[in-house]
Amino acid sequence: MSSPEEATDTVWDVIVVGGGPAGSATAITLAKFGQRVLLVDEQGGVKFKLGESLPPLCVGLVTHFLGDIDAPEAGLCGVFRTAGNVSVWASDQPQISDFFFTQTGFGLCVDRVAFDDALRQKAVAAGVTLLTGARFESCTRLVNHTFNWQLQCGHGVPVHQARYLVDCTGRRSAVAKALGITALDTDDKLFAYAQWFATPTQDDDCYTRIEAGPHGWWYTNRLPGVQGGMTKRLVVFHTDKDLPHAKLAATVEGFQQLLGDSAHIGSLLADHGYRPFGTIRGAAANSQRLASFCGDAWMAVGDAAQAYDPLSSQGIDKALRSGSHAGHLIHYALSDGPTNSGALGHDNHYIGQYVLQQQQLWDKYASQRDFYYQTQPRWTDQPFWQRRS
Repeated sequence: MSSPEEATDTVWDVIVVGGGPAGSATAITLAKFGQRVLLVDEQGGVKFKLGESLPPLCVGLVTHFLGDIDAPEAGLCGVFRTAGNVSVWASDQPQISDFFFTQTGFGLCVDRVAFDDALRQKAVAAGVTLLTGARFESCTRLVNHTFNWQLQCGHGVPVHQARYLVDCTGRRSAVAKALGITALDTDDKLFAYAQWFATPTQDDDCYTRIEAGPHGWWYTNRLPGVQGGMTKRLVVFHTDKDLPHAKLAATVEGFQQLLGDSAHIGSLLADHGYRPFGTIRGAAANSQRLASFCGDAWMAVGDAAQAYDPLSSQGIDKALRSGSHAGHLIHYALSDGPTNSGALGHDNHYIGQYVLQQQQLWDKYASQRDFYYQTQPRWTDQPFWQRRS
């Protein structure tokens, strides 16, 4: 790991901007091929990120990057087993999807702060140079030069040069926007409002719970174990940021009021004596994609390329899968023929494969998202659901 002052090697095959799951997966894959990789992580010691639940299908992908999740130190990686999903969606009756009969027999609940840190440590172990606390400032395309890019990451930090540049800055798409690439969306204003709860009593619930309501939908998961004598649970309300109920969700009192109107999650919290603690945290949860997923000697990966509604439970899976795929294709492109920027754009065979895959993934996701929202028939007269009808 390096601080900005310590990263003195300024010449790289690939610079990956963004130290989340997509960035780490891309960097790990490239480093294992022998590429010289710099991973730029601006956030460093961030204290909070919304968690996520992963279905059994994703367990193999997580173990590919993190190793044995049953090892004694696995708890430090921020992944914990879940037994299934309980969904109150198409009707007011809970529908249970149990993971017992799946190939793995369990899904995962992810503590993003610990999970992201574990992936960065795996990247360092794979030979990646990690630059922390350095904010992406600008990038300049080099002409008639051995390298295609010059990157500036804050004042006093050495200027870095690379043959290839990867944008893994999440929904900000900072690199792509610096290159003039715009984000496309369909006026989707979905926003997630998160509140932590704690109780001194025992809670053995191991299910991820989702519940539709008249003004949006709920998500909750219990973190395993007991911390400081308290069991903790994360509860998230999703609604459109411009609707009146978003203002309620942004305050502890309003959040509690909305919970009182829920059919099951509010009573689950009350039955176990949960009480809110800390402030309400918010995060964008809308669907969006870039107008272009890549260009001459650059590529966007993970949420920087396309970000999904959390209802899909595909955020981390998409980040890891697209990072692995991008890493492979960038390596092949750099190893096969000329590596000037013009030869590493859309017309490159390998880069073209990535563009095609990203477009197909977006089309499939958008169709599935629309279908699932439309299976909820109970509040079609409410603005949140009217927008998704």
